Amino acid sequence: MIRTVQLVGLLALAAAGGICANQPKAPKAPPAKAAPAKGGAPKGGAPKMGPRLNNPASLAARLYQLSPAEREQVLEKVPPQQQQRIREQLRYFDSLPKDQQQMMVERAERFAAMTPPQRREFQQSLQALNHLPPERRQMVAQALRRLQMLPEADRVVRLSSPAFKSRFTPDELHIIDKLSEVIVPPM
Repeated sequence: MIRTVQLVGLLALAAAGGICANQPKAPKAPPAKAAPAKGGAPKGGAPKMGPRLNNPASLAARLYQLSPAEREQVLEKVPPQQQQRIREQLRYFDSLPKDQQQMMVERAERFAAMTPPQRREFQQSLQALNHLPPERRQMVAQALRRLQMLPEADRVVRLSSPAFKSRFTPDELHIIDKLSEVIVPPM
């Protein structure tokens, strides 16, 4: 059953292409200073963040749980440029600690469980994130990465706090709300 769902997902994703693939890479801006999470920051000084944001609808995300041989069988059917990009994403995934790999697998599973209208809204929010100016995109992405590492109670407090809301525009808060349905573990 899981293989059937994966195959259907792969076919749909191959037809749709990668949403984020054609986005130009933004130069890295210096990280924004944020108040440490409740309970303080880890010893490194910066709040702990989860794995980088990725598109859970991407073909690479659908390949995370496959064996290397199964991945190669799927990749053989993909154009060479897309193969290279997917292989880079899979190398990144394979280099992560197991807990962060599990986080990314769960993102893909939450996305797969969404209804088609929810998926469209998520993808529109992902596109909106990609169209933000680089410094704002980085702030929204960092907020999502930090939220995913917080315990549920702290996450609820952070999302509803005036200090958090004041850092973002209404459009950015909408993006955070919609993307957090998949990127942040369920509350």
